[in-house]
Amino acid sequence: MKALAGYIVSGRWQAVLVAATSGVLGMLLLPFSCLGAATVSLVTLHVGIVSGLQVMALATAGALLLYLLAGVKAAFLISMVLLLWLPCWLVSGVLQQTRELGYALKVTSLFGACMLLLAYVLLGNPVPAWLEILKAVAVLFEENGLVVQGLSDEQLMSDVAGLMTGVVLAWLVLGIIASLLLGRWWQSIVVHPGAFREEFGSLRLGYAAGLLTLGVMLLAQLTEGTGSQFAAQLAMILLVPYLLVGLAIIHSLMHQAGLGRGWLVAVYVLLGLVPQSMLLLAGAGLLDTWIDFRRRLTRGGNT
Repeated sequence: MKALAGYIVSGRWQAVLVAATSGVLGMLLLPFSCLGAATVSLVTLHVGIVSGLQVMALATAGALLLYLLAGVKAAFLISMVLLLWLPCWLVSGVLQQTRELGYALKVTSLFGACMLLLAYVLLGNPVPAWLEILKAVAVLFEENGLVVQGLSDEQLMSDVAGLMTGVVLAWLVLGIIASLLLGRWWQSIVVHPGAFREEFGSLRLGYAAGLLTLGVMLLAQLTEGTGSQFAAQLAMILLVPYLLVGLAIIHSLMHQAGLGRGWLVAVYVLLGLVPQSMLLLAGAGLLDTWIDFRRRLTRGGNT
């Protein structure tokens, strides 16, 4: 990774090559899309906002040319640039100017909230559209002899459809944040090894963000209908940065305890195998707003 980061910052065209290649490969494997966004992020953080924009524009043009030569529609590339690369460049610019990782994460969740509002403004209520998609998926599974529990339950499908926009946008926000963190880590290993670990380990989002997130969660429980669905989806988006706070707590405490990387690998494997654990971790990150687990447990260990 250090060699790749060094190659990216060695020149503009090197960064363009990595980003453009990632943009093309992203059509086959989505993680490559984040790699391209992280490249834009690294250039923005290390060189400047204008340079990051230039690399993004040139890489987009290069990837678009390859798409056209291969006879592939560029809809995926355009969506990737607008929804992932561009917001990642914006929040990287925020981080480059403020030097506040927590502030950049809050700006990312604000982007997700704006996208949710835009979806409701443009579509009125996106639930019927999602319901049609879910029904089409159910029919496709049935035609292939696959039985998925719950797809035949109209009420369950309606409930799931009411949350799908928020789920998709929460994953989008997570992808933007992951790309930003990868770019920031690359910058750290190139310029100041170990700085990112300290920065990430002390990540907190402040009382105002915590109260806002808690308020939206309560609103989702106390209201009904479209208002409740909108608040629940907004809560999903606002909780994404707290998932990172939860991970920061685990990283910090394991580092203080002197535990090896194997334990961290186990945590990430658990998150991948049991997605529900992400909600628990995000909840712990939100509670940290008031409890400050790292300070309390460190103090407890020193007494």
